Amino acid sequence: MNKFAVSVVVAATLASPLLAQAQVRADASLSNFSYTLVDLLPNDGIVPSLTIVAPAGFAGASQISANLRQYGGTLPSLDDNRAQFTTRYNRDIKASLDSAAGKSSASVTGTDFASLQFRTTASTTSSVAGTRRAHASVSSSVVEFVLSPGTQVSFFADFKGSASTAKPASSLFREDVDIEGSFSLVGYVQDRAIGGDSKVIRVKAANGYYDASPPAMVSTKERFSLTFDNNSALSSNLDLKFALNSSADSEYYSMLPLPVPEPATTAMLLAGLGLVAGAARRRRKIQGN
Repeated sequence: MNKFAVSVVVAATLASPLLAQAQVRADASLSNFSYTLVDLLPNDGIVPSLTIVAPAGFAGASQISANLRQYGGTLPSLDDNRAQFTTRYNRDIKASLDSAAGKSSASVTGTDFASLQFRTTASTTSSVAGTRRAHASVSSSVVEFVLSPGTQVSFFADFKGSASTAKPASSLFREDVDIEGSFSLVGYVQDRAIGGDSKVIRVKAANGYYDASPPAMVSTKERFSLTFDNNSALSSNLDLKFALNSSADSEYYSMLPLPVPEPATTAMLLAGLGLVAGAARRRRKIQGN
């Protein structure tokens, strides 16, 4: 085996583990919930309060899902899903998937509002399998809060998100990582919506998917808030919703058509091949003598 062939074999051997271990990953969490109250009508004789009252209808609950997909390439196709829903007032829930294609997990934990914690994680293993996609989502509703008349409430929580790709844009992989947190607060008086607030936070990293690609790695931490003013003379029922989604996609695209080389590049390649062939002939003559 000549030196060129040995070099190719060594390079391929070293590259294979890297391809098998490279991962794209998305992580998101929501924690440290709290709230503050402000008296909008100091002279109305009503002390600002936020109380817990069991609603007559829908009760807050959680739902989560985890999904892994693999298709194309040489490995078997995979499409695995997990979805779970909690019962009335129960928010503790977890689900996870783990395979050679990647990992996906989602959870909601906490015994009360202050101790609530949301978490989603999605990652794929980038290899010649073709396309791999991991997704995790979690959402929860809190509907048992009742706000006193003439009171402003502000809810707070810490959002954390990190998204990372594993390969440079020049590699044979396209990678896309996306995290989204969406939060809303609506106040109702006698079943009529009288106002609300919402917030969306998005974190994105990618290589190869866009002409103007986002960064290969992004991490953020934000203390977000939702605020609602109950200016009515009646108590207001509150509906809070929190949702996190993490997605990680990797696609091996070496089968795409190769670009046609420029004439100058072709000429240089032919010249190089001629030099290699000439050297080989001279070596055979020397060995024959």
